Amino acid sequence: MRNNRYILGEGFEAKAVSDALRLQLDVNRMDHINVVAIEKRNEVIVQVPEASGDLEKVIESFMSSYQTQIIQE
Repeated sequence: MRNNRYILGEGFEAKAVSDALRLQLDVNRMDHINVVAIEKRNEVIVQVPEASGDLEKVIESFMSSYQTQIIQE
């Protein structure tokens, strides 16, 4: 498993973005993914399995308008 930390831009709330991302993942039947909002740092952490190409495309596409930076751990 790998953690992707999405640092959000100003004007976005981590809880609202994480809830919207969970909904998007549910719609795409990818409901086995952990999504956590870190409100103090205004970031969203998404835990994804290794070699998950389509899943990563869905997440990156969704998060592109919210994030200012991504940190992969």
